[in-house]
Amino acid sequence: MKEKIHAAIYDGKEFKLTYKSLREIRPNEVLVKVDVCGVCGTDIKIVAGHSHVTPPVILGHEFCGRVVEKGKNVSGLATGDFVAVDPNIYCGYCQFCRSGQINLCENLQALGVDIDGGFAEYCIVPAEQCFRLPENTDPIQASLLEPLSCVVYGFQKAAIKAGERVLILGGGIIGIIMLKLVRLSPACQVIVIEPDIKRRKFCLKMGADLVFTPTKQNERKILNFTQGGAEVIIECVGAIPAADQVFRLVKNGGRVIIFGVSPIGGKISISPYEIYRRDISVIGSFLNPFTFKTAVDLLENGRIELNDLDIKTFKLADIHNAFDNQKQHKSLKTVIDLR
Repeated sequence: MKEKIHAAIYDGKEFKLTYKSLREIRPNEVLVKVDVCGVCGTDIKIVAGHSHVTPPVILGHEFCGRVVEKGKNVSGLATGDFVAVDPNIYCGYCQFCRSGQINLCENLQALGVDIDGGFAEYCIVPAEQCFRLPENTDPIQASLLEPLSCVVYGFQKAAIKAGERVLILGGGIIGIIMLKLVRLSPACQVIVIEPDIKRRKFCLKMGADLVFTPTKQNERKILNFTQGGAEVIIECVGAIPAADQVFRLVKNGGRVIIFGVSPIGGKISISPYEIYRRDISVIGSFLNPFTFKTAVDLLENGRIELNDLDIKTFKLADIHNAFDNQKQHKSLKTVIDLR
């Protein structure tokens, strides 16, 4: 094991590149040499002071790499295996874990948020968080398995039925992955609302039937096109105006999936009577309970492709520019390539 590794650490005030010592791995852990780690919107929010974190910590929770050392109790993994990492670690014994609601774990921890993560040359990972991948898997696509697994959960909660119209708010990386999944469903029409012209064009390329900017005039057009609203609306923006807009565009009896991470404390105005009278279901979608393997299977079997996305790569030494690239939406996705 290396004595010190190059890593991007957030200390609660600053985000900086430095060197950090590695502890010895425990019996049920493996040491992963990181290949690629994605820059998530959560990482941006952490550095801005707007999201939960347990500092000091090496950030980065969307990563893959190769097992270079394993603890004495680890089975099912071998040194040299290429793996993707599920960063969300559940206790297994709280009331929610015991009822199968592991995403609501009372003792939830996450690599790259509470425990050192993937913006480093090496990362110590509980062996059960690793999912072995075929040797020919593209590491950049493998680094997208964590966001894909979260989107799979939201998609499952939408429970799209044959002939339903689906409206996705947001054409960022999450909205695009959701669009790809919805295209695999029996929905009769998929509509996207996205303000950025480049992303709107990309949504059409990825299979959206209609794409609109988020204006009042376009809301009226959508209501006309859908004959009163979409049966399913999936909010993938994480902004209060978008969360507010869904209730104007959902059809009576429809379902709203709140997937985007809106600001803590942000509020929207909706009458409880309206939810009651219109028979609307409002559904949250948090993390990726039991969906990481599903994401791996979708990618391995070619049911979803992630190699056609607008992804820009940076080296670890250039991570501050990578964060700037993601904040300014210069590409759909930003990843750190440590190979």
